[in-house]
Amino acid sequence: MLNLIVAPYSYCENAEKFTKRIVAFLKQAKEEYAVFFSSSIDEVASNTKQLVAEGENEFVVVGDDVILSTFINSIKDVSKIKFGIVPIKKCDDFATFLGLSFNPIQAIKDILEKNVDSVDYLIANDIKVLNNITIGASAEIFDVINQYKTKNAIAKKFIAKQNLNKFDGVEITYYSRNKAPQTDTFFEINIANGGLSRGKSVNPLSNVKDGLFNFNYATIMDKREQKKYLSMQRSGQQIYDDKTKQHWLNNLKLFSPNKKIKAIIDGKLVTLEDLSITIVENGLKIYKNK
Repeated sequence: MLNLIVAPYSYCENAEKFTKRIVAFLKQAKEEYAVFFSSSIDEVASNTKQLVAEGENEFVVVGDDVILSTFINSIKDVSKIKFGIVPIKKCDDFATFLGLSFNPIQAIKDILEKNVDSVDYLIANDIKVLNNITIGASAEIFDVINQYKTKNAIAKKFIAKQNLNKFDGVEITYYSRNKAPQTDTFFEINIANGGLSRGKSVNPLSNVKDGLFNFNYATIMDKREQKKYLSMQRSGQQIYDDKTKQHWLNNLKLFSPNKKIKAIIDGKLVTLEDLSITIVENGLKIYKNK
C-alpha cells in the first residue's frame, strides 16, 4: 500500500492541493493508499517513524527537498523502503536532478508503474544527504541573510556584498582514506552528490549513480575575484575554472582548529565540530519513470 506523506499546509499550500488531486486519481484507479497530513515538519518525521515501525515500506513523499530530507532522516534503514516523489515547488533540487515530473498526476502515474531506480546518497556524520554540502563564503553569507527579516532580492544582494568583503576564508584540515592530511584556508568548498542547490546548477559533473561524490574547492583568493567566483558557482562554471581543485571520492573527513564548521547541507545551515562524509551507493530505491 502506498503511504502518502504530505508536507504541512503551513509550509507549502501546494502539498495539500496536489494531494487532493492525487487522491481523486487513486480512487478512480482503485489503488490502495493511505494519506498522512502533518501540522508541522516535526510531525512529518513522527508520522514516518510510526509507519516504518508498523512495517510499512512503500511511500510517496508530497514535498520538496526539506520534506524529503526530513523523511529519509526519520528512517534508520532506508534500504528497506521504496518511495516516490511528488514535487511541490519549481526549484525542488533532487526531483529536478532526477528528471521527475512536476505535474502531480503525471508524477503519481509514474510512481504507480513501480519502476525502481537505485541512487546514491551521502552520510555527513549522522545526516543523510541527497544533494550537496557547501562550506565557506556561501555558508557565511547564508547564515547572515537568515538573521534578517527582510529577504528580498535587493536586501540579499546588499547583505552578500557587505559580508563577502569581511570574509577571510575558513581554515580546514581534510583527508581521505590512504591520503595524507592537508590544511589550507578555503574560500569555498562544495561536496556534491546531486548537482543542484537552491535551484542553481552548482555542479554539472555530479552523478547520483556512480558510488562517488565530487569534492571541489577553491582556496582564499583576491577580493576582486571572490564575487566572480560565487557568480560562476551559481551556474556550475566554477568546475572549469583554474582556481578550482576537485577530486572524486567515496569518503572524506574535515576538521577545523576551532571545532566549528559552518555548512549548508541540503539547503539547511548547520554548525558542526567536524565532518565525516561517506557515500552509500545505490542506497535509495525510488519509484521513477524509465
